[in-house]
Amino acid sequence: MMAQRFKKKYGQNFLKDRDGVLYRIAEIAGVTAEDHILEIGPGAGALTEILLEKAKSVTAVEIDTDLERGLRERFRNNPRFTLVMGDFLKTDLREILEEKGLSGRKIKVVANIPYYITSPILQKLIDFRALIDCVFVMVQKEVGERICAKRGKARGILTLAVEYYGEAAGHFIIGKECFTPVPKVDSALISICFYEKTSLPALIPEAVFFHYIHAAFAGKRKTLVNNLAGLGFEKKTLAEILRETGIAENERAENVSLAEYTALISRLEALKKT
Repeated sequence: MMAQRFKKKYGQNFLKDRDGVLYRIAEIAGVTAEDHILEIGPGAGALTEILLEKAKSVTAVEIDTDLERGLRERFRNNPRFTLVMGDFLKTDLREILEEKGLSGRKIKVVANIPYYITSPILQKLIDFRALIDCVFVMVQKEVGERICAKRGKARGILTLAVEYYGEAAGHFIIGKECFTPVPKVDSALISICFYEKTSLPALIPEAVFFHYIHAAFAGKRKTLVNNLAGLGFEKKTLAEILRETGIAENERAENVSLAEYTALISRLEALKKT
């Protein structure tokens, strides 16, 4: 077992197999002998080892050069393990898969990702969604709740971004005692399975959809009418369209579903063309 020295700048909290949590993660991810797995930040390799027991291959991307020797030593006799050293946010995922001969194959992502860069990592995975089947990641409990929230204050732009491209689900809470060093908060295992195509009608381009979403959440304490008025619409007109689409006039952005946003944005776009 490699000596573990933790670096705060990388947000390192290594996962331990307390109460069989590692096997539970692999089971929920449905890892089989046909799966090619991408792991982001393998750390000491505890989860990596479990994944290698079940998967056809595991490609791990690690930024901490001090961990390289230990990881290579631990898995030196396993030809199904590939270690890529570098910052995942700066790597070309397509290039990595091409080097492994996996072009045209969809992979699974299973990882314990650093809390402080959760959003950038998820955004990158969304950007490369054409290469990915499902993502299973451990995130801060509150972030997991926000991503999977259907209504309420927890919802935000990240929630809608995930809903736009795939289906998110929360699976179980992983207590902070399962990590070394012990973080201040619990984690949650969540999954995001990407759609083959977006669930929204083709008449709403991606850029247009998120232009409205960013405006809708511009002021968390403001109503949807007040936020969208910032796009140049009259509040009276907005109130009428909200009523017509089944949304309360005083509703806030976090309480509007993806389907309701679809109807609302379609109406507003049509209004602009009249």
